[in-house]
Amino acid sequence: MNLLSVVPVSLMLILLGSLTFKRINTPVLGHQHALQGKASSIALSGIFLTLAYLLLLPPVYLAVDSLMPLTNATDLVSKYFALVAVAFLGGHLSRAYDSPSARRWTVGEPGAIVLGIVATGLLWTLLATEAPSPSPQLLDYATQPSVRLNTWLVLAYVAYIVFPLIKPAYKDARRNPLKVGQLASGLIATGFALSLIRAFTYPLELGATGDAIYVFMIVSYISTAFVVIGLALFAYARKNRKPQTELGSLLSID
Repeated sequence: MNLLSVVPVSLMLILLGSLTFKRINTPVLGHQHALQGKASSIALSGIFLTLAYLLLLPPVYLAVDSLMPLTNATDLVSKYFALVAVAFLGGHLSRAYDSPSARRWTVGEPGAIVLGIVATGLLWTLLATEAPSPSPQLLDYATQPSVRLNTWLVLAYVAYIVFPLIKPAYKDARRNPLKVGQLASGLIATGFALSLIRAFTYPLELGATGDAIYVFMIVSYISTAFVVIGLALFAYARKNRKPQTELGSLLSID
């Protein structure tokens, strides 16, 4: 099994374990913050991301794709899971960081329109690809223009979701009264920035040869790790948070 497949699956399992079961989102008495909100959206994000990555593991991919009416439809399903997971995460953090603007662009009407466009584009590019045999992430057909566009659509959607969240996360990294909260938001902001950078440097990725292409994949995994660790730190902060009388209005991000 490819190590680059094991790493993201492990990270998503950590996300499910540390965030879903420790419930980082228990309310903090009237303050809107990343420590507050219902656990459903963040749990669903972890579940969908885990499913997306599990489907890309070769044994799972081949087994599922054999049941599909279209070759490599499993890749499409995996990417749809990933898009929905990113949307859930964006919506959760936009509420947690009390950013109406980010919420509108991630899960509001514009966000729904962009999600629909990207989902349609993924289907169209898959249908336009000559891919007679199953291939996770369509790697065997990576040189085809349709596959390159397919990959870029996913990167572009992730960049679209994280872009309006970088500023709120960065602000919380500077203003959060908890040191662990500052570190958590700093990691989240950095992870999002890396995702944004990869989307914009995709033309360079197309020109990469040999093992150099894995450098770009590793950037995505590092960005995922930063976000997962940041959210896990909020779980720790939730468990060990100070009394509200010590925190007061400083919990407000804005």
